[in-house]
Amino acid sequence: MKEIFKSTTAVKVAAILVLLALGVLLLLAPMETLTLYIRVIGAVLLAGAAVGFLVFFRTPVQNRSAAVLIGAIFAAVAGLVFAAAPGAVTGALPFVFGAMLLLASASELFSALALPFGKLIGIILSLIGVILGLIILMNPNAIAAFVTRLIGLSFLYEAAVGIVTALLARRALR
Repeated sequence: MKEIFKSTTAVKVAAILVLLALGVLLLLAPMETLTLYIRVIGAVLLAGAAVGFLVFFRTPVQNRSAAVLIGAIFAAVAGLVFAAAPGAVTGALPFVFGAMLLLASASELFSALALPFGKLIGIILSLIGVILGLIILMNPNAIAAFVTRLIGLSFLYEAAVGIVTALLARRALR
């Protein structure tokens, strides 16, 4: 069991830091942060599309894959929409963030179930995160700033849960 906790420590620390940063930014400037995230995702999709087109056209004709071309076209269209019209995407992002929170909380729940002690605290904290994720998923059409702040609070909560479970895991290793 010690190997399991040790191997996931760096990943958990990185996830906690990302959740803290996202949470703070979403609380302080919800709509601006959301628009920025959408544009960054658009830029990443456009870069991926460029790589896909480059790979497709640099591959010899007999070895070309239609899937690479289709993926590059899809990434280019999605990237253009995300970069040029981030407002069109903001309605979907609360759903995406809610799903991310739900998955992170479910992961924490499984980690809590593996703990030899402190299990009940970890389970309760993880279940609250799952509930917050479900609330976000059930209300994606709510006021965008409110939902975005709720997502930010939920990310901060999940980061705090990650810290608590990491401390419990560290204590279990002793």
